[in-house]
Amino acid sequence: MKKNALKILFLALLLLPGVINAEENGITKDEIKIGSSSALSGHASFLGTQLTQGSLALINEVNRTGGIRGRKINLICTDDKYDPPQAFSNTEKLISQDKVFVLFDYVGTPTAKVIVKTINTNKMPILGFFTGAEFLRNPFQPYIINVRGSYYKEAETIVDWWFGKGHKRIAAFIQDDAFGYAVLDGVNLALSRHSLKLAALGKYVRGELPTKAELDKVIAANPDGIVMVGTYTPLALFVKQAKENGLKDAEFHTVSFVGSEAFAKELLAFQNGVEKNVYVTQVVPSPYALSNNLAKEFTGLYKKYYPQEEPNYVAMEGFVNAKILIEALNRCGKNLTRENFLKTLEKMSDYNAGTNLPCVIGPDNHSFFEKVFISEIKGRNFEILE
Repeated sequence: MKKNALKILFLALLLLPGVINAEENGITKDEIKIGSSSALSGHASFLGTQLTQGSLALINEVNRTGGIRGRKINLICTDDKYDPPQAFSNTEKLISQDKVFVLFDYVGTPTAKVIVKTINTNKMPILGFFTGAEFLRNPFQPYIINVRGSYYKEAETIVDWWFGKGHKRIAAFIQDDAFGYAVLDGVNLALSRHSLKLAALGKYVRGELPTKAELDKVIAANPDGIVMVGTYTPLALFVKQAKENGLKDAEFHTVSFVGSEAFAKELLAFQNGVEKNVYVTQVVPSPYALSNNLAKEFTGLYKKYYPQEEPNYVAMEGFVNAKILIEALNRCGKNLTRENFLKTLEKMSDYNAGTNLPCVIGPDNHSFFEKVFISEIKGRNFEILE
């Protein structure tokens, strides 16, 4: 009788507000712990800091106005320096020691690749990778929710656009790791749809600068267009060197991961028109088009919480990630469990984040958006082409 009474008392306590099942770590009566690992320092730090700040601009405002049903969101941000082993270590700690509710805002393909097994083993939901890598989508990943369009979509968009302009000699210059090959696979797939093959392939080591030998491989093919994959500093240098060595008429493209504002700054610093004929595909609308309600909301809050920073595409993406996170937490209501969080996200195809983009999320498709835009430098920033 005494054991049964204790059992009934324990079950009753679990139903009280603020008393959480041990399986749902990270939830208390006044807090929701969310874990993040990104490049907050090092050669890709612009990406990690801006993505995080974009999310925090909205999270801080939500916390200021009462949080999620009285619970404040505590975003635990860890720095992996865009280094896969560090990303793995951070993730293990966030799950086992910090005991977060879910994971959020991870930056990079090689850093994502090393944590997929950990996510699946721990049945840990993760939302908002800053990468369009295909392995996060195919095969289907039950605990991974992507917000942005894929690298395959970005590659397809630029190749189709170039083909329509008569460009048929397409080369690639990639970061020699999982990120580079994730985009390269998409480029090859897009080229095959037009019965084309890659004209040349150059590579560089992550965290280092292009070498002359790899640059020469691309130049020798005399391509019409070059798809580049990497971070802003080596890619800006590659554009400069390629144009100085004969590729003045070629068009250059890179995917949204590059960090458009940092990329533009480095290209413009070279002067002499290095920035001409350089394109970036984007997966969110322009943060500079203030006629768009999303851009207006983002810019207002970003300037409020980070007055020294300039609005940019990366921070805008973090802001969109946070909008989806917060909407899902609110829709969960009192049933704030990981299982319900995932099911709620899967049912959010009706949600309009202000992007005016069709929402394609569902039980068999864990991606919110697929739309891709093409942008080029106008003034100091990359602006989306109409």
